[in-house]
Amino acid sequence: GTGLKAPCAGGAGGGGARGRPRRTRVPAAGPGAAAGDGGGEKAALAQRNLMRVGKAVGQLGWASFWAQLSMSLVSVTILIFSTAFRSQGGPPVAIILTVFGVVSLLFSTFWTFRYTRLGRRLRAAAQAPDGVGQGAPPVPAVDRRFALGVNTNMLGLGVTLLGMEANVGLLVAKTLTNATANPFLAGGAGSWNPVLALDVFLIQAATNTCVGHFLSIVFNMWMQRVLRG
Repeated sequence: GTGLKAPCAGGAGGGGARGRPRRTRVPAAGPGAAAGDGGGEKAALAQRNLMRVGKAVGQLGWASFWAQLSMSLVSVTILIFSTAFRSQGGPPVAIILTVFGVVSLLFSTFWTFRYTRLGRRLRAAAQAPDGVGQGAPPVPAVDRRFALGVNTNMLGLGVTLLGMEANVGLLVAKTLTNATANPFLAGGAGSWNPVLALDVFLIQAATNTCVGHFLSIVFNMWMQRVLRG
């Protein structure tokens, strides 16, 4: 009689349905997505390692190059001066062995300069837009380059040490001979064979060569450690 209508069951059900929050289904991450995330992490790690090796090879290569170049230039200058007065500059064997050591050091200097180009190539490969490592040489090939540098320096160092030994033996013989000879006595001038500055210069050239080879060995082994680390 009042004109009010009770709400029907359908309307109540509809209103209740509209008041409830809807549940949204979240698709579970499949193995493909996990593999994609793992691949991205591996690529980022490879890029960081390649960039680290490239920077280390470039910096150590330049340091080794300038150290060897300075030592080899000094040795070459002294050798040219000593060879011009070969009759007074020591035995021919010592000069030949020292020359071989200097030539091997010059080759090692040129070989080390290629390390600087290698470091630039590795850094460029790390930043390649078409994929990390594109254009980079394989690790065994780079390791063989360092091994060749070490072997060259070991050979040059050994030969130079033999030349130094020969020259030191000459200086000892001269010193012992002059200790018993008196150039002021009759007939003593013929046995007088003083130690000359050129003899010491040849030892200085051999010493600089040995230092250059030693520094190159240290830098090569350092770069090998960086590469394998």
